[in-house]
Amino acid sequence: MSAMKKRVRIMGRRHVDEPEIIVIPMIDVMMFLLFFFMVASLAMVVQSGLPVNLPKADKSTQHSSQNVTVTITAQGKIYLNTAPTTLDKLAAGLTALHVTSDNLVIVNADQSASYGLVVGVIGEAGKAGIVRFTFATEKT
Repeated sequence: MSAMKKRVRIMGRRHVDEPEIIVIPMIDVMMFLLFFFMVASLAMVVQSGLPVNLPKADKSTQHSSQNVTVTITAQGKIYLNTAPTTLDKLAAGLTALHVTSDNLVIVNADQSASYGLVVGVIGEAGKAGIVRFTFATEKT
């Protein structure tokens, strides 16, 4: 007996549509996520200074984020905005930030910080040409 070979005839191929990714809903989701994270990040930024235990006052005002904040902690550490600095380097740091006499410097000092250190910070800022200061307080 001889082996019979079967021939399979392939019928004409059907045209199958390739799957495609629907882009419009993905763009909507990405825009929503972008908006959500922008709003969430803005809500997290309360002030440009570091958190310290501020003294209480009857009247407290909000200041613009364009101002420069000098933070003095209870341990005597000094921060220019959020960057750590020393009393000797404070005037150079203010000059590097292009702070002029038109800018307002917010002194964000802990209530248990040394009075002498606060006066020293104001003196060093004065060497950089700063004449406008305000002290951050908590409203009672």
